[in-house]
Amino acid sequence: MIAIEKIGPNAHRVAIYGEFHEDDARTFVEFAQDHHAAGEGGNVLIDLVSLASWSFSAMSEELVHIPALLRWIYSLDRIALVSDEQWMRSAARLESALLPGVSYAVYDEDEADAARRWVLGENDHPHGGAVRELDLGEDIAGFELVGRLDREEAERVLDTVRARLAGTDCSKLMVVIRKWHGFAADAALSRHAMSSKIDLLKHCDRYAVVGGPDWLRALAGSFGALVQPEVRTFELDEEDEALAWLRS
Repeated sequence: MIAIEKIGPNAHRVAIYGEFHEDDARTFVEFAQDHHAAGEGGNVLIDLVSLASWSFSAMSEELVHIPALLRWIYSLDRIALVSDEQWMRSAARLESALLPGVSYAVYDEDEADAARRWVLGENDHPHGGAVRELDLGEDIAGFELVGRLDREEAERVLDTVRARLAGTDCSKLMVVIRKWHGFAADAALSRHAMSSKIDLLKHCDRYAVVGGPDWLRALAGSFGALVQPEVRTFELDEEDEALAWLRS
């Protein structure tokens, strides 16, 4: 099944749920063709969270109209895809990398609101707001991550942390990872991000990492043995213990 609705002056939501059949694919192709013919451009949110399966005939219908679909895609300003399937999100990110010039963002199901805000133009970049500052007092800089970390967000947050630590009495940092959806490769490779991280080490005495996947906490713990700040990792339900350690 497919449902298409206008959610903003220049934005549409395409929800595909249950079983996706040939008639649904035809409806989608007709929407794309009509939208492109009207010269509307704009933004599209594609919601695949409730998709159960699709038929071979539906795939064939889309493959026949690939040229028309590509023309429509390249006429859009922003495309957001939301899915609860890891393999589908990975495939979508690969597809986006193969479509240069297309602003294409991928979200997990619990990031649906962020996807909608981006499509509606309420956020300047896809994962803006994934990191929020916590009020832990003047001596502790605290931040929480809820979502995926892209380059713009990583650089913004690192600049904020550096401003909190440099030239102040604040020398302790806590990062709480409430929901981890990975990070964009260019976030890790950013020269700005790397130089900011190195600069932070000069101003930080203690660093607590709370939550996140096991491998990330293990990496943080191993890295802590090589740098100046004392680094400790905690489970997500040990946030109070992390604060007590920072304040001790």
